[in-house]
Amino acid sequence: MQNKNMLKAVFFTLGLAAIVAPAFAAEWMTDLDAAKTKAATEGKSILANFTGSDWCGYCIRMRKDVLEKPEFDAYAADKFVLLEIDIPRFPIPQEERDRRMALCREFGVTGFPTFLVLNAGGEILGGFSGGRPDVNATAAVLDEALERGQQLAAAREHEGVERALAIAEIYKDFPKNFKSAAESLRNEIAMYDPEDTLGIRESVAADKQMQELMNEVRAYHRNFQKQTEIFEAYLAKALPGNKERILERKRSVVVFPCLNAMLLNARSVDDVLKARDYVLSEAEISYPEGIKAEMIKSLQETFADPEAMFRTIQERRNNRR
Repeated sequence: MQNKNMLKAVFFTLGLAAIVAPAFAAEWMTDLDAAKTKAATEGKSILANFTGSDWCGYCIRMRKDVLEKPEFDAYAADKFVLLEIDIPRFPIPQEERDRRMALCREFGVTGFPTFLVLNAGGEILGGFSGGRPDVNATAAVLDEALERGQQLAAAREHEGVERALAIAEIYKDFPKNFKSAAESLRNEIAMYDPEDTLGIRESVAADKQMQELMNEVRAYHRNFQKQTEIFEAYLAKALPGNKERILERKRSVVVFPCLNAMLLNARSVDDVLKARDYVLSEAEISYPEGIKAEMIKSLQETFADPEAMFRTIQERRNNRR
């Protein structure tokens, strides 16, 4: 279950060691505009790798297991212009870090690694977040995005409602994690079907609300109190179908990162207990009834021995010094 995997990831990061890995064999650009120009010239798509190269365990594993493999070079060579957006712990000029963080916000990237397939105009066609075990598994997802790009180009050969219908079919099957960022498709549907003859205006408006929510939330990165206030404001005005989506995003963007920070910074057993009480109270209000009892039980089991958890935190903190 996704929520259980997220919970495991919170505690995995407590023991994550920073590792510096060698550079990729392939050529990875670092400037989006230059990548778009190159992609347009060569008739390719862009594969953007949003990564934390010297601290993110899954990013390092993806580089070792996939990106540095000769098979990946052979697969990507005639399909992609490669673009790396790296947010390292290693110091880089603040202006450059700000530029890269702005790209994360622009494309809705909230976790690393995230791989996005973009067309030469910079529109998201698909991708994935997290790791993949090998080149074949990675290519399978990327090929879906490339096919979506071909479908979109074909849809744009039509006009009027026919064009809106073709784009709506693509939008309907768009990957859930990236759907809120597909603003250009929503705008195009509205432009070519102004009378809503397709009857999808309500669902498109709900997706737009989710995008607006996440744009506001990302402006307050790691300010969990402000982010919580934004989520609560959007819950009060949630459009049909959005309440569960907003609660799910709150868990992934605020609750679990905040829990992780509380545990990483715990200086006593009382701090661990505060973290436990926080996540249990959030679970009560944010999980749907169908899984609430199971998730609360899982959380309670995780915090069954707070003293042992605090000792583990101390040991791992000492090992990183």
